[in-house]
Amino acid sequence: MTADPPSERPDPPVRRGRVDFAVPRPKVLVVDDEGPVARSVVRVLRNAGADVMSADSAAAARALLADHPGVVHVIISDQRMPEEDGASFLSWVREARPETRRVLFTGYSDLERIQWAVNQGGIHHFLHKPWENAVLVEVVRQAVAQWRLERENERLFEVTHEQNEALRELTQQLESKVAERTLMLERATEAWKGTFDSIDDPLTLVDTRFRIRRANLAAAREADDDIRRLIGRKCHQALFGRETPCEGCALTRTPWRGEQTVEITDARRHRVWSVRTWPLREGMPAGEGEAVCHYRDVTRDQELQRQVIMLEKLAAIGELAGCVAHELNNPLTGILTFSQLIGRGVPPDDVPALASDIEEAARRCSAIVKSLLDYARPGASPTLIEDIDVATLLESCLNLARVQTKPGSDLQLVFEGGEGLAPVRGNQDALKSLFLNLINNAIQATAPAGTVRVRAMMLPDEATVQVQVIDTGPGIAESLQARIFEPFFTTKAKNKGGTGLGLAIVSNVVRDLGGRVEVHNVPAGGACFTVELPAIVGDW
Repeated sequence: MTADPPSERPDPPVRRGRVDFAVPRPKVLVVDDEGPVARSVVRVLRNAGADVMSADSAAAARALLADHPGVVHVIISDQRMPEEDGASFLSWVREARPETRRVLFTGYSDLERIQWAVNQGGIHHFLHKPWENAVLVEVVRQAVAQWRLERENERLFEVTHEQNEALRELTQQLESKVAERTLMLERATEAWKGTFDSIDDPLTLVDTRFRIRRANLAAAREADDDIRRLIGRKCHQALFGRETPCEGCALTRTPWRGEQTVEITDARRHRVWSVRTWPLREGMPAGEGEAVCHYRDVTRDQELQRQVIMLEKLAAIGELAGCVAHELNNPLTGILTFSQLIGRGVPPDDVPALASDIEEAARRCSAIVKSLLDYARPGASPTLIEDIDVATLLESCLNLARVQTKPGSDLQLVFEGGEGLAPVRGNQDALKSLFLNLINNAIQATAPAGTVRVRAMMLPDEATVQVQVIDTGPGIAESLQARIFEPFFTTKAKNKGGTGLGLAIVSNVVRDLGGRVEVHNVPAGGACFTVELPAIVGDW
């Protein structure tokens, strides 16, 4: 008698990976006199994670079971086999190994034997030929699960009354502990909410689609909305009235990185916010994960910083005025002299040359006055952020610094690099004050015959602009290097007029731009201040 051949159709896909049969691996016996059919079943079940044996007849299966007295979870037998059919064999299995789950392969012409198998063999499952691999695996998985459930039930039925009482008592203890822990969690949640809402700055929990998941009362006040209606709204709409995400927002960068700080302008209320973002899980792709956002109103801070910068300028203007007067005196003297020569009558051929000298001297006066005015003007709003050409800015700062050098001084101001610098994004006035503070400090620390070197370059990461201001002065004591960026800390003598705010301003400006500043002494003598600022990468 020949078994039904397996279907010629491609096998339907079995679930990916190995089926979770739990531990230990189930042991399955496949009984079929058709070798290809048996091998196909064995291969499918082994790929699914089962431990499979096979036999080509009922007699061979009995012998195999005798050699393996251990547990066999499932026996799958073909119905049509020579000498003894599957129903009779599984009926014997029911007597010999009643705990084993029994599965019968049948054809649609075997209905009478199926009825007999149900009544006499206690068959648990049927599989019709041709079968589907996914169905085969699922039938075996269910059979194993039922076998384990029956063993677990038997074990539970063997538990004594005393053990039941102990179990009941333990359950009551666990329920009591659960209730206690639940109460503690409720109290902790209320305390957390109270702490969260007591913070004056807005706090939100936002997903990568900019939807607010949680918020404190300060965020609801800033959004001028009920906190319950705030949940689910886009953060840029609720807090800043923007239809699109804020420029520079850390949530637009995927995958997410670590803690980031950006400045966001609320154009409706003319306010500036410093927004720090912490992802709950780093490296999450778009659409997944959440981040905590802390919003701090820095509008007044920036205004105070602008005023401090202006005060620093005004303090320097008094010192600068004397230098400017000296510088203006030379070209003015030339203008006066050349004008007198023309007035006294000179050969006509010499007039164009004298006029050109007068024009050049006047241009020099104009440049000196312009530098002074550029430095002294209040500048644009600190919230005006623009793309800045660092090389041009440094050249302007050096031109202004040259005006301040003492007459007859051999001090050299040298600018190195500057080619191929990417622009940086920031406030023009704040950056100019930053570099002028560093250059002026270097000039004051350097002897009249020394050198102040300004060096600018792109770092190898091609995303950072580095500017170094190096002097040939005495350097800075290591014990003081950690304090020089503190407000009102100065190493200058009292009669030198140092306010101790210059380097504090430098530190604040660099921090606000997302960069860093550090100082160290150079081996040849002198100090080196290094400023690193994030560059605008891409097409520039």
